[in-house]
Formats: sequence, structure tokens, C-alpha cells
Amino acid sequence: MFTKVNSKVVSVDIGRSGPIVARRGAMLFYTGNVYFQPHQVAGAPGGMGGVGGMAGRMLSGEHESTMIAQGQGVVHYGFKGIEIEIVDVGAVGGMIRVEASRTLAYTSGLQASIVSVASQGGGGGGGGGGLFGSLRNAAAGAVTGQGMFTTQLSGAGQVVILGHGGVFELAVAPDRPQVTVDPQAFVASAGQVNTTLRSAMSWRNVGRTGGEAMQLECNGHGVVYVQASEEKL
Repeated sequence: MFTKVNSKVVSVDIGRSGPIVARRGAMLFYTGNVYFQPHQVAGAPGGMGGVGGMAGRMLSGEHESTMIAQGQGVVHYGFKGIEIEIVDVGAVGGMIRVEASRTLAYTSGLQASIVSVASQGGGGGGGGGGLFGSLRNAAAGAVTGQGMFTTQLSGAGQVVILGHGGVFELAVAPDRPQVTVDPQAFVASAGQVNTTLRSAMSWRNVGRTGGEAMQLECNGHGVVYVQASEEKL
């Protein structure tokens, strides 16, 4: 399916792979007879409809427009010279949740939907429900880089993820040491991994926690993908 051209570019023969979904602006060039159409990921965030859902998505900057490529030819994808990693979703438990801003492209055979991080055991740091809860959670997401909603891909296929400085894997399991990630370095999680946003601040260390004021605890069984930087996309 996807082939690494170098550390920042992938190519894919869509005549063999079938249609490819990618973020708008990621196509670098193609050969052959290929056409592109706007694409929309299915699934409104559960329990966050209307004004609350809109406010959450706007504040946390999670909306990424996508295009679907079809036809016969080879398409090359990349984005802002950022390093890429190809993940075989079937090989990591058949499910992966990727931050929208970290997704470059994926095969259309994967079932894609937008899910609430809070509904998956992760979180908004106890922001509560309703509009004000949405706003508090979205504000936390805007500060940390960990949004309220994430893209869930399931089934058999591949996804290409983005990471400043490259992406590496951390195994998460009940019998392994706790994995805690800086939210701005978090890229994705695969398998049965729950993420919970925690504050490391207390009255004793207010103003002295630096960039580690918010931390993302990862529990369950699976893999967490982390970029080698705290830089946002």
C-alpha cells in the first residue's frame, strides 16, 4: 500500500490500494489518471452536539479537511516537511485513535469516525458537561495539544501519521510501568488504550511546573505513538 519515499514522503498506487483519504494540501504530485474529491469523516461527537460541540472543535482546532483520491496512478503525499510513520492498523489490534492534526493519509477500507476523548475514558480533566464543560475541556485541549475529539480508524488497512522529529512507539500493558506522555508530544494510540489528562499542579508548585503542568496518563493494553518534540502542527 503506502511506500516510504524518504522520512517525510510516502507514495501509494491507488489502482492497487483503492481510494486514499488524506488531509487537504498533503498531495505533493501524482502520475497517471487521478482525481480528487472532498471527503468528510463520519460521526458527530457523541453528547457534544450543537453549540457545545462547535465551540469545542473551534477552540481546540481539531477540524482537518480531507480529500479522497481515486483513479489509476501513483500519488505522493507529505506535509510541511514533517517526518512520517506508516502504521498497519490490523497489526496493532485493528483500531487506532489519531489526533486529526497528526493524520496524513489512510486507506479508505478503514472505518473512520470522530469520537469524544472523554467517552473513551480519556480526557478533558474533569471539565463537566454542557456548554461550559465543553469550553473548559476545549481550552485545556488548546493549551496542551490534546483535543476533545479524535479520529478513530478501525479495520484492516494503513494510516500514515505525522511527528516532528520522527515517531516512536511505547508499549502499554497492565504488567508494565505506567506510561505518561506530554500531551503536546502525543500522536496516537492503538489497541485498548485509555488516555486521561491530568494536572500536575498543586498549591505548592503553582508557577513552577513549566511545560509539564498537564500530563497524559495511558492505561490498558496497546501502543502509544509519541513524536520526538513538543511542537504543535
